[in-house]
Amino acid sequence: MAIKSKKTKPYTAKEAPLPKMAEAAVQYETLRVILGGNKSVKKSLAGDFDLIALSREGIKKSTLKSLAEHLGISMETMSGLLHSSYRNIQRKDEDELLDTLKTEKVLELAAFAQRGIEVIGTKQAFAEWLHSPLAALGNKTPLDFLDTTFGVQMVTRLLGRLEQGVY
Repeated sequence: MAIKSKKTKPYTAKEAPLPKMAEAAVQYETLRVILGGNKSVKKSLAGDFDLIALSREGIKKSTLKSLAEHLGISMETMSGLLHSSYRNIQRKDEDELLDTLKTEKVLELAAFAQRGIEVIGTKQAFAEWLHSPLAALGNKTPLDFLDTTFGVQMVTRLLGRLEQGVY
């Protein structure tokens, strides 16, 4: 008994339904604002591919000031989160690009700040929360964990629990 296979036509991108991108565009624009807006990130960010490209090319040192402001931290603390000496960060020109690893860390922290502001409500309230000792973190502050990817993930999950009302 021979089984006939159904003939299917090959998939082409033209036939794919277009997703609604408005919400994602707002998300990436907010991230761009946290990174310093037009002064620091010239290209618009429309998705993860743009973030990957930005990671590879590097972001300007000037983005660090904007991110530090959104996190409510000093540039000395920011340099610690990037595992770099404050002096090395100071030495760079404002338009000088950070290397790939530092750029990825800055983008990770910016995405975390975006999420935190969204959950907590305001930039100021988020900065206060970030500096507050929390029982869920062994009476350490969320800021104490932002120097590693696993720490950022853990504190991001904590934000998700706060959002859901699970303390």
